[in-house]
Amino acid sequence: MKHVRRGLAAIASLALTAALCALGTSPATASPASRVTPQGHGTCTAAADGSALRKRGVAWTCVGADPVADFAPGPSFAPADPGEALKLCLEHSSKRVISNRHAYCTRMPLKYILLGNKNEKLGEAHIVLLAVGMLDSYKGQWDEAIIANPGDMDDKVSSVEVALNSTCSGMCSTTGPAFGGTHAIVTKGGDPVQSTITYISGVAAKSGTSSHSMPTYYVDGAAVGGVGVPGYDSAIFDGPDVRCDGEIGNTTGCIVFGHTPNVTFSKAKYRGAAVAYEWAQKNLTGKFGDANHLLSRYIDPLDPEAEKRRAKTCDRGPYAFPRGATGIPNDSCDEYPFARSWQGGNDGEHCIDITPRQIGGVWDVAGVTVDRGTPPNAPCIRAHVDNKDNTAAGGELGRAVQSDRILDSEWYQVIITP
Repeated sequence: MKHVRRGLAAIASLALTAALCALGTSPATASPASRVTPQGHGTCTAAADGSALRKRGVAWTCVGADPVADFAPGPSFAPADPGEALKLCLEHSSKRVISNRHAYCTRMPLKYILLGNKNEKLGEAHIVLLAVGMLDSYKGQWDEAIIANPGDMDDKVSSVEVALNSTCSGMCSTTGPAFGGTHAIVTKGGDPVQSTITYISGVAAKSGTSSHSMPTYYVDGAAVGGVGVPGYDSAIFDGPDVRCDGEIGNTTGCIVFGHTPNVTFSKAKYRGAAVAYEWAQKNLTGKFGDANHLLSRYIDPLDPEAEKRRAKTCDRGPYAFPRGATGIPNDSCDEYPFARSWQGGNDGEHCIDITPRQIGGVWDVAGVTVDRGTPPNAPCIRAHVDNKDNTAAGGELGRAVQSDRILDSEWYQVIITP
């Protein structure tokens, strides 16, 4: 397809061949006039004298990646079952690997060309190989869908044959190869061909260790059918940087490295707690937790639950938090930045005390009153929040740490939604 021909990164060599038919009936058994390898067509191999290819006029078989350009999938690009991870494959981008923290898509657009004695093009085919992974935050392994999607094939091409195997670096192993170790046939105008490879991390739960792994894909193929088998060419493509760790909870989990984790609080669900965090982001000079002022997770080995740090903010010193003073039922001290962050654990006397309230049934920063303190450069706030909302928000923070695998000292964003 024309869009795919413009797609993705240029790769020095790649592996793909096409089943070509009807290349002409005139014999062409003479050797090419020049054995100088043609340029600009990827990796080219001379057809052997006397082979079925030579008898059909083929002098060179060439394979190569499509040139660098924005990936703009056309109507013929139709991956099977476009789920959450597979949607990444459809993004318009020049990047070969598209990912978020929990999923990735490695895109490998491939091109196969047959050349005649005068380097004239006799046939051309395009396919896109996709390696689509959905990471598991609670398990030390993940599955990767391998999808061979047919693109444009001219009238000289009937199908494409392709095989793929993979390895992964670090403490990682795979169950490859794809397609049961055989070559899949991708037919002109046909459906995508799909297989699965599983990756298994060697990191143990509770080990306190982490390991980075990168899938590497080995692709090859060969012309089949009416033109004979000229031999296989190979290419190598790299996938994303995957980090698996055994440092959080009782499980090993994996994420795609290089994406900022986040903790998201809905004001409709977490009410006064979420409004308090939003108020701090909008009114304190530190803008704690927003996209440009990230928080950093902190674990004190002598205070793993941050009870002492929380007490330092809420209960110790000359300004202990006055629970119940503003009429909030089941009142509690909700500190921000969180006591479990490097930015938290501040002396309460330096914080601004606030009370979030509903206005017309809506939780919003417009309903916040300031009860004590005024300096916008204060390092923290203490909010009068219903204890149920405070506890629920703390649970959400803990779940986000687990699901996004936020390690000690790792930066993360706090996002407030309606």
